[in-house]
Amino acid sequence: MMIVHFFLLIVSILLISSSSAAARMAFLKVDVGARAAGMGGAFVAAGDDTASIWSNPAGLSMIKTEEVAFHHQDWLQDTRYECLAYAYPAKNLTIGISLNHLSLNHIPEVLRDTDDEPKLTNRLFDVSNMSGMFVVSRQVNKNISIGSGFKYLQEQLDNNKVNAGAIDLGCLYTPNNSLCLALSVQNIGYKIQTDRDEFALPLMYRIGAAWKTEVSCFGIELNKATNRELRGCAGMELKIANPITVRCGYQFLTDNEHGSFKDMPEKVSLGFGVKIGRTTIDYAFAPYGVLEDTHRVSIKTKFGQQRFTTEKAAAIEKEGFVEENKQIEEVEKGEKDASEDMVIVTTDNAPLREGPGANYSVIAKVKKGTRLMVVGRHEEMYYRVVLPDGAYGWICSIFVE
Repeated sequence: MMIVHFFLLIVSILLISSSSAAARMAFLKVDVGARAAGMGGAFVAAGDDTASIWSNPAGLSMIKTEEVAFHHQDWLQDTRYECLAYAYPAKNLTIGISLNHLSLNHIPEVLRDTDDEPKLTNRLFDVSNMSGMFVVSRQVNKNISIGSGFKYLQEQLDNNKVNAGAIDLGCLYTPNNSLCLALSVQNIGYKIQTDRDEFALPLMYRIGAAWKTEVSCFGIELNKATNRELRGCAGMELKIANPITVRCGYQFLTDNEHGSFKDMPEKVSLGFGVKIGRTTIDYAFAPYGVLEDTHRVSIKTKFGQQRFTTEKAAAIEKEGFVEENKQIEEVEKGEKDASEDMVIVTTDNAPLREGPGANYSVIAKVKKGTRLMVVGRHEEMYYRVVLPDGAYGWICSIFVE
């Protein structure tokens, strides 16, 4: 809990001391990834893949295999936003890197005449933003993960170029196998002086919660960015079939003066994902009224060997979820008749996990119709089972009968 208190203290200090200087590099406020956008941006606690690099670096510790992801966004007013990320789960920590590039080309130049009236010229110019990020995330214990990210930023407006650096901090607390609480502070940096003005990076604070099951995830979040009102967002994703996931999200702003929610939603988003082998393709759509609609596409691929979390496995025995060791020994010695504790898999490619919960990594996929011997249970939701090849794992009760 000391880590959680530490991050809350950081947020309090930054909220008090945040500068009133105009913020630029606004692309840092944009949600990255179709999965996050499909859930309305409520991703600070729900993130458990490479997209966590941009929402909460602590979430990167949930990755169990190497991942590479590419994100493309058709954003407002012909703006293009591309992101590439890679994550590697080492033994005690997870490392991630990313490259982001936003471009808006052929903008008409507008100057003011002697009467301070806007006047179009025949000249066009371009705007681009880019960032490179290095993230380190670590699971401190079975409940708490922390992470930090280091950014290099560049903004080019016509022939003027500005460079900057920033830091992201994140914390993830999982009191049980379903609930996740999260906090992150993004774009912590210094004021940047240019030839024309001085500006600050768009400092952003995010706090949220997520509830995860085998087939669904619900997230809710509050965030505050420089020069933007407090924003709330909620979203969910639901697996309607084995390879298909659907998502919806809702964003709303609060009135800072009256503390009440505005009548009309600021943004509603929809999305879906399709998994093909170890590759997942996600799409998200969000309307912005007169500012046009936005479309996001993400492609993520997992590869390499899976990292097993021995701390979680040890915690299962220590906390005594089930008396599985004794039951396993009885079955192996023939002292217990296992025929009365058999289940049949009713869903093809049902996930077999290394622990009793959606947060534990998948160690195998079991075919429909497979008969499994039950050697333990956890809260009537998960069975400790033995595969025909002798391997042990946990399977959710919704996949068996």
